[in-house]
Amino acid sequence: MKLKKLIDVEIEKWLLIISFIFLILLVLVQVLARYIFSVPVGWNAELSRYLLIWITWISASYAIRMREHIRITLLVDRFSPKGKKITELFVIFVWSAFAFAMAFVGTEVVLSTQMLGQQTSSLGIPMWIVYIIIPLSGVLMIIRLVQQVYFIIKDKVELTN
Repeated sequence: MKLKKLIDVEIEKWLLIISFIFLILLVLVQVLARYIFSVPVGWNAELSRYLLIWITWISASYAIRMREHIRITLLVDRFSPKGKKITELFVIFVWSAFAFAMAFVGTEVVLSTQMLGQQTSSLGIPMWIVYIIIPLSGVLMIIRLVQQVYFIIKDKVELTN
């Protein structure tokens, strides 16, 4: 496997695969502990919840890379190729503004949570570790959106769906 492909696509994909497998195992252990052995494990449910949040945000970045987000193209499909390109670039600009705001505000949330010293209720880990996915995913999305701009300008993607 080439290093470029590993960095460009495979890291997020494998991180998501491993995270899903770990999430499935966590939930399986929780079900077995609670309903078979009658021993509830509180930290397990909390860790599963936080892991699912992380998976969701990493998946958003991966979906940008793979151009797999839900789109409504009824109107855009009627545009000329140049109109489609302009529309796509505008959408990416708006989306980038959201991702930048997410990264900026997310960083403020992480820093304030870190200063307050909040911890998770069952695991006892600092909450800023849970919240750090917000600015990280904002930065990842910005990177992927810049990549999409490059692909659109260089005509490396088909803009018809």
